[in-house]
Amino acid sequence: MTEENTPLPQDSVENAQKEEYIEIPDGLLPEYEAQPKRKYGEKVIKGIIVGRGENKQVINIEDVKKLAALHLTYKDMANYFGVRENTFRDNFRSIVERARQTTKQRLMEAMLESAIVKQNPTILVWCSKNLLNWTDNPINTESNQVLPWLDEGNGQD
Repeated sequence: MTEENTPLPQDSVENAQKEEYIEIPDGLLPEYEAQPKRKYGEKVIKGIIVGRGENKQVINIEDVKKLAALHLTYKDMANYFGVRENTFRDNFRSIVERARQTTKQRLMEAMLESAIVKQNPTILVWCSKNLLNWTDNPINTESNQVLPWLDEGNGQD
C-alpha cells in the first residue's frame, strides 16, 4: 500500500460517528433568522352584533347556519363564537332551529331515496318499522286474538 491509501486515525469509523450537541441555555431557543412575510389587513364582517362593551362580537349568520346544520349544541356554537350560551340562544334560536330542521329533511330524503330507489334492505326494514309502525312482535288485542278451539268431547253441541 502506498501512503495515499492509508487511512489516517482521524478518518476511522469511530471518529466518523461522533455525535455533536448544541448547548442551549434553559429557556432560550435560537432565533430564526428569516421570519415569514406577513400581511396584515382589516376584514369587515357582516352579521349580528351581540354582547356589550368589550364582550361585543359580530357573528356571521352563514357561519351559524353551517354549525347548526351539523347539529352542534348551543353551548358548542357559543364557545366557537366566544359568547355566552344564553346570549347566543336568545339571538340565534330561530336560525339554528331552521338549519337543524333542514338537515333533518335532507336526511329523510336521503333515507327514503336509499330505501325506495336503491332498495337497501336495512333502510327498508327501518322505514317500515318507524314510518309504517310495523313490528317484529305483534301485540295481541281484542281485534287480532286467535279464536279459541272448541273440543268435541265436552258435551256442547
